[in-house]
Amino acid sequence: MPLVRNEDFVEFVRDKKVALVGPAKSIQDIEQGNLIDSYDIVCRVKSFYVHPEMRKFYGSRVDVLYTDNDETNDVLPGDIIIDDGDKRLISMSQNSIQLREDILKNEVKYVVSTYPKAEWFFSRFINPLAKISQDANVRILPDEPYMSIRKETLRPNGGFSAIIDLVSLPLRELYITGIDFYRSLYKENYLNSLYSKETIEDWEKTHDGKTAEGKLDRHNPDLQFKYFKYNIFRKDDRICVDEKLKEFLSDKKYESFKESLNQS
Repeated sequence: MPLVRNEDFVEFVRDKKVALVGPAKSIQDIEQGNLIDSYDIVCRVKSFYVHPEMRKFYGSRVDVLYTDNDETNDVLPGDIIIDDGDKRLISMSQNSIQLREDILKNEVKYVVSTYPKAEWFFSRFINPLAKISQDANVRILPDEPYMSIRKETLRPNGGFSAIIDLVSLPLRELYITGIDFYRSLYKENYLNSLYSKETIEDWEKTHDGKTAEGKLDRHNPDLQFKYFKYNIFRKDDRICVDEKLKEFLSDKKYESFKESLNQS
């Protein structure tokens, strides 16, 4: 699997203004497409296609894709979707397969894995990343500072992994939008758009393996949110956030995703 040097990516973002766009439902009515596209670099989390009618909300550019999936979580024109509870399966058409390949080859400058090699489950992503590397430059997320922060937050979700990575780099500004740590769940027309409060609650009760230290492993969005709020956002003046995330960060009640979803 051919990979790019981490040093090359560091130089790519050096002193740049960067927008990081996630798939949270909370921004699907904020018209900020022109703002997003005005940044020097636009990063997206597990998503590289924006339907034309939604570009006034989400922008259109994608320079960096953070993902662990060679198919991404976008629903593209021509895809057939099968819903099963809170799960959605995408059956891709030949046209949507070609569109995915065209975007990776012609628009995405770097693909960054959402997890580092030090993760116990990283082997799951070797084949998907190898497939992506046929069309785009692939960079593996460095072990640090991810692994150190993980000890305090449990397993980061993809958006938080991207934040951890970007704030460790010498960029000039980071605008974060569409990542709210499940305070609003997912936007429409997305693979995980049927997730509910119960889906996220189940993460706190279940696990799918053990860490290298033998601890049961799971996601905990509230731990991630509080780490971001107190250890990153309040300490790094390079960070700007969208209106909705700013609201979530300003009131202690939103430190619980359950309370947040009860407000919606």
